[in-house]
Amino acid sequence: MPKRKPDTDHPEHHERHTFKKAKKNEVKSADTAVASAGYSLPEKADQRSIEQGSSETPKTRKRALKAARRKHRGKDPGSQTASQRNAKVNGDVSSSEHLLKAQEAQRPKRQQSKGQQHPQQMNTIPETAQQKGHGHNPDDTQPKQPIKALKEKQPKKRRQASQEHRPSKSGPQISEANEQRKKDEVVQQSHSLPSWIVSDATGGQMLDHDPLFSTNEEYLLIAHQSSVNVYATATSILVRELRLDGSERLSAFAFSCSDPSCLYAATRSGAIQAWNWLEGRKIRSWHTKCPIYALAVSKVGSEDESDLVYSINRKEARPWIISAHRLEPSRDADENDLVTLRTSREPITSFKVVNDGKLIVATSGSVLTLGTTQQIGQSSLSDLSYTWRDVECPEWISYLDVRTVEPEDTSKDTGSKTDEHIPRTDIVIGGLRGSIHVYDDLLTQLISGEKKSGKGSPVNLTSRTKHWHRNAVLSVKWSRDGNYILSGGLETVLLIWQLETGNLDTLPHLGAPLDGIVVSPSGSGYAIRLADNSAMILSTAELKPTFSVAGLQLPAGRSTRTQLPFLTNVDAPKASSIPSQRLSYPVATGPTGLLCAVPSATSSRIPTALPQHASYLQTFDVSSAHQISRQALTRTKATDLTVGPESNTIEEPDIVLMQISHDGQWLATVDEWMPPKRDMAPITHDDVQAIEEQTSRRETYLKFWAWNNDSKVWALVSRIDNPHALQTGLADEKSRVLDLAADPLSNTFATIGQDGAIRIWSSSTRQRHGLDVKDRKGQGLTSWKCRSTIALESGALSPQTFTEAKLAYSQDGSCLAAACVSPRPWTICLVDPMSGSVRTGPYGPFTGSLSGLGILDKYLILLSEQLCVWNLVTQELVYGFQLAPPKLQVESNRMAVDFQGATFAVVLSEAAGMISKKGSNNVRSKILIFEPADPMPIFVQKLPQPATALTTLYNRPGYLVVNSAAEIRTLTPRHARLDLTTALPSPPPTPSRGLQEIYGDPKTHVDLHVEEARKQMAASIPAAGVGPRVDDEGANVVPQEKLAEVFNVGPAYAMPPITDLFERVARLFAGKTGV
Repeated sequence: MPKRKPDTDHPEHHERHTFKKAKKNEVKSADTAVASAGYSLPEKADQRSIEQGSSETPKTRKRALKAARRKHRGKDPGSQTASQRNAKVNGDVSSSEHLLKAQEAQRPKRQQSKGQQHPQQMNTIPETAQQKGHGHNPDDTQPKQPIKALKEKQPKKRRQASQEHRPSKSGPQISEANEQRKKDEVVQQSHSLPSWIVSDATGGQMLDHDPLFSTNEEYLLIAHQSSVNVYATATSILVRELRLDGSERLSAFAFSCSDPSCLYAATRSGAIQAWNWLEGRKIRSWHTKCPIYALAVSKVGSEDESDLVYSINRKEARPWIISAHRLEPSRDADENDLVTLRTSREPITSFKVVNDGKLIVATSGSVLTLGTTQQIGQSSLSDLSYTWRDVECPEWISYLDVRTVEPEDTSKDTGSKTDEHIPRTDIVIGGLRGSIHVYDDLLTQLISGEKKSGKGSPVNLTSRTKHWHRNAVLSVKWSRDGNYILSGGLETVLLIWQLETGNLDTLPHLGAPLDGIVVSPSGSGYAIRLADNSAMILSTAELKPTFSVAGLQLPAGRSTRTQLPFLTNVDAPKASSIPSQRLSYPVATGPTGLLCAVPSATSSRIPTALPQHASYLQTFDVSSAHQISRQALTRTKATDLTVGPESNTIEEPDIVLMQISHDGQWLATVDEWMPPKRDMAPITHDDVQAIEEQTSRRETYLKFWAWNNDSKVWALVSRIDNPHALQTGLADEKSRVLDLAADPLSNTFATIGQDGAIRIWSSSTRQRHGLDVKDRKGQGLTSWKCRSTIALESGALSPQTFTEAKLAYSQDGSCLAAACVSPRPWTICLVDPMSGSVRTGPYGPFTGSLSGLGILDKYLILLSEQLCVWNLVTQELVYGFQLAPPKLQVESNRMAVDFQGATFAVVLSEAAGMISKKGSNNVRSKILIFEPADPMPIFVQKLPQPATALTTLYNRPGYLVVNSAAEIRTLTPRHARLDLTTALPSPPPTPSRGLQEIYGDPKTHVDLHVEEARKQMAASIPAAGVGPRVDDEGANVVPQEKLAEVFNVGPAYAMPPITDLFERVARLFAGKTGV
């Protein structure tokens, strides 16, 4: 039956046609809004590319676009306006046109009124569309290309554009149109870039792996968790950095035997990457689909160019495996020959592959395993097999080194032929209890013993034993000639054993335990890796350092290598007494770099019952990833014996708070010390009384340090014992310092303690008998004292019940916000530091912990279990919402306020992925940057590891984040670029008149004839030339000693800026003092 032609004059058809047209325009406007948010519509070409292998299917992309259109049109109930709901309820078809007009009218208003309309209560933190579409991943080596914005279909303009591209006589007009189009694309891409820049990770903890020397010993390769750094041994300068892709973590690395420029790097996910370390270029990557813990390389054959790569693998809750891989460049990245050589239920702690793969030596607990083969170079890797022999050692093996020597061929002289070519194999092992065992020609002894007593029967083996170490031997190595053995451990001493004479040479006081020793290929130097995240090279002849490099010395997470077993001692009578690892330490930024309170060592292989107290101050240059200085801030000295009369380790004081003044010249620290719990046992009856006695004997010190420009260290100026003592008159009534804050405009600090009081500390000149006390240079000596004490109203609450507190200065220093956490609901107080008046407002009550407090402009910011922002002028809550609780609480959330950029940042810890069967999961962090008046974060970035510290950059906008791997990332705002369509050409630079324009003419009267002569001579010289030199009898003569004082201020990496040097030299030649 033919279809009936619709009646166009019917009013019902007219209304239906109007509704369809309105819906079409509504979809087009929704597509435009979707494009502005960072999405693009799937075209036919995109559909084909998606079907050919893209991760995003057309179906999922279509669903996302439909959801965005539905949200824009108002189908989402949460985003519908009153007019939209009425239009749906009434069912009026003509109201769709009014709806579209209302949406178009509301769109610019929403953009203009951003930050004015704020929800009072939110459940989760919102994410901006920019972050959803253009989030920058700091671990990506290549920047992501910005998504192109959607262009509406305009047939008429396309016809006009096609006519413009037709050949015509108006060539300049076409070129101008193309240039304008290119400018629009550049501007469009610049607007689509993220508003903040996240730098690559710098610093980081050195991998628990021995460094590698290059063949010519010109370079030293040191591995970190996310990169391999190449240093020049002559200058200690970082030459190249081989950074892994994404969130990959390095587990082992080794040189190729077939190509000296190739380096193999293994990751925890099971990938093996081949790098050209001379060019910094990744060649290929192979995937084993099994985590790798160790790596070794040998040759396949004399004519084959491929390598045979050995690895220790283990999947979760499965046996340990020693496997061999043949990685050939002709194969695909996911294909390689693989064979399993040995499996073990016990952990395989280390292994060595020597003699071109014919001998494998592995350790598993106290068992030493040797594997031999003669099948290297076979065409098929499946034919490779080893004969394994086990040797039971006297103690648990903590380190291993192997040395092989080819025997001399005596078959021609004797006429006899041996059935098997056995090289001389000398093995030295380090024990867990401090012994060193040397096995001479072990493989020959095993084979000859089997021939005498039969295969599988026990063989009586003897070893030479050396004993000096009190703790586990962390590293032991053979010298190149085999006459010496080098060892090191927790005693911070390098030992050199001479085997023939039995003499022992020591190099003490290296500053930290020795985690690794490497002998150079020529034997001219020893590379030592220390537990404080530093490395050095010592010359063999003089034992003097010729190379030194130090990273950020904050403790990192657990090592990829197997932890050493626990041994009971005086400090730890049982394994349950081992505390959890501490990762959070005080940090601050100053003009000299990043200041970190760090412990003396950061070794992660040895479990210890002692807490890792921060007793040292490290100054670290973030830009060059180089340590500037390191000094002790507590009474502990590195050269003193830290062992008590009962062989117990003496604990060091712990720096818990640290702040730097606004000009970077003063440093305030708070350190604490308590006697260990075991010392309270003789005078107490139970654990509760022991803890009370331990707390009453706590020592708290507030110290003020001044920066010394001559020695480039912090000098102690004042020390205040127990700065927040309770006003009871009793000696044992002590209270802790809970927080420390620095005034942003003056050299003033504020502290708050358990006594519920705020103390303001300021500096003053020392006086004696009414006269100022001066030093040798005639400068007045400074001391610090408490200027005022401000008591907070605590009511019936005891001051000792305060567990946490936070202080925050306003930008002008006129207001101080304080909050004390107690078991009952608590509020925030506003304090005037000058008058001491305390005011309370509608800022609370709250319960739970306190993570951050700050004042920015006229807003008060609080971070606890909620994020709340108040307007201090109107005393109203601008916005506040409950933070989504993370799946795993590891560290508390953090907050930092940036006065330079008028923003504040929040770091939240979250669990990435589902929790495994054993209860472990991968913990990550998310950083959110807000403007105080807007609840929508302007930037959201996920970090692959939990953040342990968050602070602002010094004298510039931005933030600095330190994660649990001791890596540093900076977040800086991207400055707005000039619009190419409206940018005006810059005027030509005016020629400078030299130093007289900057510092003025030292002569007040100038001869007119001389001035006229100068002008004539200047006119005769070309404009690009240099002006004539005029001899002046009264010119200032600068002696060489004065110039030496300007430039001899320290090493090259600690030199002041070039502008300061230029200004000092200019002042010398201008005859001005005060240089």
